[in-house]
Amino acid sequence: MSSYEINEKAKDFLAKRRSVSVKDLKGPGPGLEDILEIINSALRVPDHGKLEPWRVILILEKSKEKFLHIIEERGKDLCIDEKKIEKNRFNILNTPLIIAIIGSPKLSTKIPQIEQTLSTGALCLNVVNNFLAHGWGANWLTGWMAHDKKLGTEALNLMDEEFVAGFIYVGNFNGPILDRPRPKVEEKITYF
Repeated sequence: MSSYEINEKAKDFLAKRRSVSVKDLKGPGPGLEDILEIINSALRVPDHGKLEPWRVILILEKSKEKFLHIIEERGKDLCIDEKKIEKNRFNILNTPLIIAIIGSPKLSTKIPQIEQTLSTGALCLNVVNNFLAHGWGANWLTGWMAHDKKLGTEALNLMDEEFVAGFIYVGNFNGPILDRPRPKVEEKITYF
């Protein structure tokens, strides 16, 4: 047994963790002090070589209209279906906080890029879980907005090697959170 105490609340939280659907998120959202505290905790992810191969962009209420304008213009350029654009618009305008997690790999002879990418993904999940643990609703989305390099460059000032790992939507919600079917552990484990 390790020197860590068994934390029953943490065990229960992790066993039942569930993202909140973005359509169910609403205001008010967390204040800036709470956001910074939660993200500070979330930054504790595996990071081989201490490269910090990620960064975080907060999209607050005051900047949403500008962000949405860039998305809508880029969506038109790409002929993105209007229903997708409308869903993006709804998600952005109705969720009080959006957090862009940016993969920002560093040149390293010791730490391969895949490990840096995995660290960025770990940060995405850690941000979601930390907001959930603090009582907020949160969800990690990707989609065309995350995958379009030009949008990332125009809206988020991405450097050439950077990428959007995801947008974390955070807000208030009225529970309960309905679960969905989960994988069966027996079907996912094999033995060497």
